[in-house]
Amino acid sequence: MKFEIVFSLLLIELLIVSWVDFRTKKISNYWILFNLFFAFLLFLMGSHFYELNWSIFLFPLGFIGFGFFLFLLNIMGAGDSKYLASLFFVTPFDYQFIFFEKIIISTVVIGTILLLMRFFRHRRELIAFSVNRHWKGIRDLIKSRFSYAPVISFAWILLGMELWN
Repeated sequence: MKFEIVFSLLLIELLIVSWVDFRTKKISNYWILFNLFFAFLLFLMGSHFYELNWSIFLFPLGFIGFGFFLFLLNIMGAGDSKYLASLFFVTPFDYQFIFFEKIIISTVVIGTILLLMRFFRHRRELIAFSVNRHWKGIRDLIKSRFSYAPVISFAWILLGMELWN
């Protein structure tokens, strides 16, 4: 199967998952199971894009570990890291590092935008907390878990733009 077809199918999936995650702040484990089943089918088909070897587990296992760390810091939800790990199984190994780069870029860009919006929206409270040295209040105003699936979708679109331009 050509990667363009897989890319398009996953883009549709990501847009659906992003919409649901944005509305409910949850990613169902069914999407993770779907991705794992889809990856299994792709590996069975024996396409040159999907070779079964140990290296395909590096990014998915890395995201499970790193995602758990981010979950403990209350930055990323557990469903986000599991979903991202399952998405890496469907991504051909040759494109995994490029996708990882796009994840980092999209996280920094969207995270910075959301942080600046939060600063602007709560600027009066932040100034009052700063004057009174109420650091916990500042942390609570700034700290916010956001829907991560739209960030993943943005990274996926960036991946497609790089691969086909």
